[in-house]
Amino acid sequence: MMRIRLSPHVCTVLVSLLLSLGAPVSVPAQEASEEGAVHAERNTSLMVPIYKSRVVTLATAAKRVSIGNPDVADVLIIGAGELYILGKDLGSTNVLLWDRDEQLIAAISVTVTHDLDGLRKLLASTLPGEKIQVASAQRNLVLVGQVTSVLKMDAALQMARGFLQQAATAKEKIMFREEGGGGGSEDKKAGEVINLMTVGGAQEVMLQVKVAEVQRSAMKALNAQFNATNNSHGAVLGGVNGGATFPPALTPNGNTVLTQGDFTRQGGNPIGPVFSQVVPNVPSIAAQGLFGGLIHGNFVGQLVLDAAQQQGLARILAEPTVTTLNGQEAQFLSGGSFPIPVPEQNGTIGIEYKDFGVKLLFQPLILETGRINLKLNVSVSQLVSTNSLVVSPITSSHVFAVPALSERRAVSTVELSDGQTIGIAGLMNENMNNAVTKFPGLGDIPVLGQLFRSSSFQKGQTELVIFVTPTLAKPIRPNDVHLPTDGQIDPSNVDFYLRGRMEGSAPPGAAPAGVPSTTTPPAR
Repeated sequence: MMRIRLSPHVCTVLVSLLLSLGAPVSVPAQEASEEGAVHAERNTSLMVPIYKSRVVTLATAAKRVSIGNPDVADVLIIGAGELYILGKDLGSTNVLLWDRDEQLIAAISVTVTHDLDGLRKLLASTLPGEKIQVASAQRNLVLVGQVTSVLKMDAALQMARGFLQQAATAKEKIMFREEGGGGGSEDKKAGEVINLMTVGGAQEVMLQVKVAEVQRSAMKALNAQFNATNNSHGAVLGGVNGGATFPPALTPNGNTVLTQGDFTRQGGNPIGPVFSQVVPNVPSIAAQGLFGGLIHGNFVGQLVLDAAQQQGLARILAEPTVTTLNGQEAQFLSGGSFPIPVPEQNGTIGIEYKDFGVKLLFQPLILETGRINLKLNVSVSQLVSTNSLVVSPITSSHVFAVPALSERRAVSTVELSDGQTIGIAGLMNENMNNAVTKFPGLGDIPVLGQLFRSSSFQKGQTELVIFVTPTLAKPIRPNDVHLPTDGQIDPSNVDFYLRGRMEGSAPPGAAPAGVPSTTTPPAR
């Protein structure tokens, strides 16, 4: 004869179905229960995990059984002195038993809880060595204990939430649907996981950031501007390098007289010949240069050499330091905010503010091995006039000038040990611009060709590097704290008026500010 062995879950389903049909069922106790039989006294309290069953032995055979809330548990007499109790939903109820003489033989208080043993075994196998205690409070799960890292705490919470979902779907299972009675209309929802766990070890992280940037620039320019004009017997010949205009020629009887340049005598008469056909642009020198002019008979000439050489060096060094709790985001800003006009409803103009300066956002996470996981957002920005925006609203006569931002930003996620340093960003940028404007042919003549051409050369280099160093923060003694203002001493009248000092000097033999004195006080 072939025997088929059913799993406990399949047995539970079959018992429930047969119970709903009113059929007599006999289930062996060793296959109906995974936790062993419980002997029931006159008044007994029993805890049953949800979706699991218990076998209860009775001192006297029961003939009739009554359950207070069939939505919480199912009860079935499976033998002369045995009961089969199945946990269906979280909650409490009671079971009353009568014998053949209609005498009450037992009153059992049944509490259906989460599968705490299953959750404990799962936590012990997945997170070995962690001291986590599990308890059930109504529909909620409570986790208590100390773990070694935040990651393990999150893992324990996720496992507990999975057991909550198991209880939340109890009313959706077809085997547990009741046709009526027992308060089945109540909507049972999942509870919550109450986290009372703590993380051992250091819980604060101090982040040191170093942003170093060097900008080098070089510029060379040579701009030759000349004009020469000769008026002989009505014929005008000349040349310019720098631009000119050609107005209509004036008759000899015209009232307007055009002169070359602004050279006039004290009497107001022009120096040199009078030209009405050409007006050269006024030459200029931006910073450094040479110039010269010549007037001889009918010939007028001017030469301006605008030569410039410029070198620049700029350095930016920022070292922000921020401390925050494990898993909490921290922000740091050293700079300011500037307003930006934005359109709003009904044609009005609103104001929003944009941050600039040294800005740091980071979120640390201490791992179980002592390493620190960091989510970083580091930026260094400054206001520049290049690419700025000027806004003139139609409904207003005001003009808004919105500056532009020059920004260097790095967003990264790194993992370091305590006190280690890593570079999260680096930049080496070099640009060069060389331009030449010249007369065709004449600008190529050696030496003299410089008078017939203008050239400029620009070169820029930028070096940027960002380093971060996370450290597990620890409290320090108040005596070890040194402030930047500890050494500040106000100047006396003699120091300020006679010596011209902005700071005063400490008295001879006095200990520096911020350092505790080691002098032994005199005995009284």
